[in-house]
Amino acid sequence: MARYDAVIIGAGLGGLTSGAILAREGRKVLVIERSNSVGGAASSYKVGDLFVEGSLHETSDPHDPRDPKHGPLTRAGVLDAVKWIPSGAFYEVRGGPIGAPLTLPDNFDAARHALIERFPEAREGIVRLLREMEQIASATGVLSRGAQVFKTPLQAVAALRDLLPSIRDWNLSLSQKLDHVFGNNEAVKAALAANLSYYNDNPAATWWMFFAAAQGSYLLSGGRYVQGGSQRLSSALARAIKAAGSDVILRRTASSIGIDAHGRIVSVTHTARDGSDPQTAETARVVGNAAPETLAELLPETSGAKLTAAYGHRQRSISLFMLTLGLSQPPRDVGLSSYSTQLLPGWMTSLDDYSRATALMANEPLERMPPLAIVDYAAIESGVPAPPYVLSVVGPDRLSNWADGDQDSYRAKRARWQDALVAYLDGHYPGLTQAITASTFNTALSVRQYLGAPQGAVYGFAPTPPRSLFRALRQTPATPVPGLYLASAYAGFGGYTGVIQSAGACADMILRER
Repeated sequence: MARYDAVIIGAGLGGLTSGAILAREGRKVLVIERSNSVGGAASSYKVGDLFVEGSLHETSDPHDPRDPKHGPLTRAGVLDAVKWIPSGAFYEVRGGPIGAPLTLPDNFDAARHALIERFPEAREGIVRLLREMEQIASATGVLSRGAQVFKTPLQAVAALRDLLPSIRDWNLSLSQKLDHVFGNNEAVKAALAANLSYYNDNPAATWWMFFAAAQGSYLLSGGRYVQGGSQRLSSALARAIKAAGSDVILRRTASSIGIDAHGRIVSVTHTARDGSDPQTAETARVVGNAAPETLAELLPETSGAKLTAAYGHRQRSISLFMLTLGLSQPPRDVGLSSYSTQLLPGWMTSLDDYSRATALMANEPLERMPPLAIVDYAAIESGVPAPPYVLSVVGPDRLSNWADGDQDSYRAKRARWQDALVAYLDGHYPGLTQAITASTFNTALSVRQYLGAPQGAVYGFAPTPPRSLFRALRQTPATPVPGLYLASAYAGFGGYTGVIQSAGACADMILRER
């Protein structure tokens, strides 16, 4: 029976990052992945000739020392193993309360200038809000280093000082904060948060401090895309684990976590995907790159119940649909002008209307379409193969939208929605329909089936305003089960930055143990 310092269940971005850090620190690690390749959501693949990006369209620049990904990816040995390509402007937003297109640059100074030029009546509020976002993003980036930041006390004190002005609003939702600053100016609110589905589907249930840190990170360092697709980052992490002498095994499923009489972890058993060939690895630590309820099913009843009780009350994040289109010509030929476009529907008259979009796909496609994030990989040096030229079209979704009916009914309804979305896009970008040569459409149901994510949640837990500041600051990779840790969106916040930050914290916690 093989012995490991840590067994990692799931080769998603969190599990791989924590595994690479631990392995490079001399720990013997085993990563168990049920799929044919590593990456989970951080994957790229092809459907025929069509390149499909599993999740990553844009992230903040990890080369910036203030970015929470900087430290973990450096320690994992992969910061420079891939190319981080600038995505240009943060996004272009059009429609809804905005009306005519507005380009939001990807740095604070230029964004401030663009917003004031478009909304001169809101100048004071724009200056104030962006200043707060910059302070919050910069400070949380520094403080994300954990105990290490206090090795440079002046820097730690400066970060804490930057956060102090924001403490008074620590428990506000995004809607409450924007209402306080801009009143009923819905256009400027939509301009600042047009990409809400990067985080949540409801500004009234989105924590302002989280939004400021996450959105602000893009404006601090600029947006980046992993050249060639997110699979390259996941594969680089797997290589780093192997190069450090540890193991990554594919097409194996964790079937149980062994617990001793004192409630401590002692082993993990895994099988082939058909349940055959059981093998057991001895370990005192398990890192879960999966939802807590998924891990609870692997534990004995008492330990599983303890884990479920600790997380069962937490609201799950939204899900997303993703329509990937392959075009015979560059998307700019049909009118797209930016790498990232946030297309808000005409029925949206306020930012709070965003919350009504998530349930649209429960019904048949009618006149109302959801807000869309459109990504044109040909607009930057993405390394995405073409032709066909790839467009990713992403919007808010929920599993219950697809819960009724059998597989044939599901496929038929999904096809109707795909046709409606394409027709809607063609209305904004004439000629797009004729240029489509390939397509694939993934829904919240696809997310659950492929990632095993409960409720199709793509960001782990929803970033809702916390009940107390202490609870917000107390998020930890540790669980109530001794020796069991989380290295995923469920240990903190979702998205690439949140997952990688949580993975680094998880590795640090294990490394501090004797």
